[in-house]
Amino acid sequence: MKKNYKYIFGLLFVSALFSCKKQLDINNNPNSPTEATPNRVLPQAIVATANNLSQFNFYGGQVVGYFANGGGVSGWGSIISYDYQTSEFNALWSNTYDILTDVKYVLDKSEGDATLKEFNAAAKVLKAYNFELLVDTYNDIPYTEANQGLDKIQPKYDKATDIYKNLADLCDQAIVSFKSVTAGSPAFVAADPMYGGNVTKWAKLANTIKLKLILKGRGKVTFSNTTFDPIGFVTDAATPSTDATAPLDVLVNPGYTQIDGKQNTTYNRWAYLASGAVVSAASNYALTPYVLGFYDGSKILDAARRAVTFNTSAVNQLGYQLSDAGRGASPSSWYVKGIGILKGPDAASPIMLAAESYFLQAEANVVGLIPGTAKDNFNEGMIAAFRYLYLNSAGTLVAGKSPTGDVTAYIAANVTKPNVNFSLATTDAQKLEAIITQKYLAFNMFFGHEAWNEFRRTGYPVTLSNGNPSQTFVSIVSQATTANKLPTRILYPLSEFKYNESNIPAVDKFSSKIFWAK
Repeated sequence: MKKNYKYIFGLLFVSALFSCKKQLDINNNPNSPTEATPNRVLPQAIVATANNLSQFNFYGGQVVGYFANGGGVSGWGSIISYDYQTSEFNALWSNTYDILTDVKYVLDKSEGDATLKEFNAAAKVLKAYNFELLVDTYNDIPYTEANQGLDKIQPKYDKATDIYKNLADLCDQAIVSFKSVTAGSPAFVAADPMYGGNVTKWAKLANTIKLKLILKGRGKVTFSNTTFDPIGFVTDAATPSTDATAPLDVLVNPGYTQIDGKQNTTYNRWAYLASGAVVSAASNYALTPYVLGFYDGSKILDAARRAVTFNTSAVNQLGYQLSDAGRGASPSSWYVKGIGILKGPDAASPIMLAAESYFLQAEANVVGLIPGTAKDNFNEGMIAAFRYLYLNSAGTLVAGKSPTGDVTAYIAANVTKPNVNFSLATTDAQKLEAIITQKYLAFNMFFGHEAWNEFRRTGYPVTLSNGNPSQTFVSIVSQATTANKLPTRILYPLSEFKYNESNIPAVDKFSSKIFWAK
């Protein structure tokens, strides 16, 4: 879905707008007079948010052990060394700020307009979601002065903790707005490729994002309000412990189809192009012994999910480059036709999995943030994780697949392991380890960045320095100077050093941490 934007000034000058982002054209061309409105820009921002996650997943997935360099290919650079440079991962910054300019446009145009209340509230949710991505990646970032074009071409950097507080406030404001209407207006329904204008689901998403912010920032951020609206969270359903295929996950589908430029972004990156050609680069990556150990019994036995997650047993330890290094499969090691991770070119893109929301609630139960039973939410999280993998590209449960039945068998096969059998997790530390470990498995090749965030925040899932490849995802050629030989962050992008260097905080990729990190 192409953007109807352009740089208004010369390329060199507008490059200097970096985190302020380019100005919206919205067709000021008198020869093509079409005025942009929130109902045109909001769906664009929603879809761009979903598409952008593929890049975040790629960044996080390579460092948190989901995939490694495959055999027969050289030149892996910082993927295996962690020697990150300012020229790397720049799209995470630029694309997200680009989306946030769209979001700001919707906020500005809808503010105070009762007929656009849902648009304003949805934009607040998107603002919270996307700024959280940036804070979790970079820590302090431009926020209050960001996206202001010529008014602030060198925006200051705000404290990450202050931003988190404000994002939680935005979620509260959005919930109030959504609850003040009984149904989305026809214009909002038509402009919403995620929930089809369902304001209740939008409010639950805002509540869930707030829960995520408060769990991460707990004890470090002075939030305005640490209670949660009784409307509930995105996973709420009348009968959650069933195999029903009601869309509990937060999914975006603007009409993905097997046409060049219109395919599901993750499928297009890791499986097939619209032409039917294999994405050859995807086969260069191999799964790691570490992640496979959660399926083959080395750590946990998970035959049911393994069958729909991987199409190979070939593995490689990150950084190993000798001739016998494992190779990726074709089109990739994660392609299982019609199911699993890469369902098809027309599959919806997840913004948040129901499994994540259940695991967030389980953790909140453990720390006393919300009422409820951690074990129940933990088990529902596992069922939801299985369920999503068992859906085809149309969102229908594949015949013969039973998420509830397979989770029951999963627990029975690992009955002595607290990371599956939650009843054995008796301390808060054990409970947190179980929750984050299962979240790691639910995130596999969907949200690698979130798994990386959670590892840095909690230290789970555990990675050991015992020389056993199934016990560690650390590169064997790591240049990190940290005790665990892992980096702590990536660097601010090169564009900021060119145009906003005086405001950039000094950071080090091996010692500077995101504020919520251990």
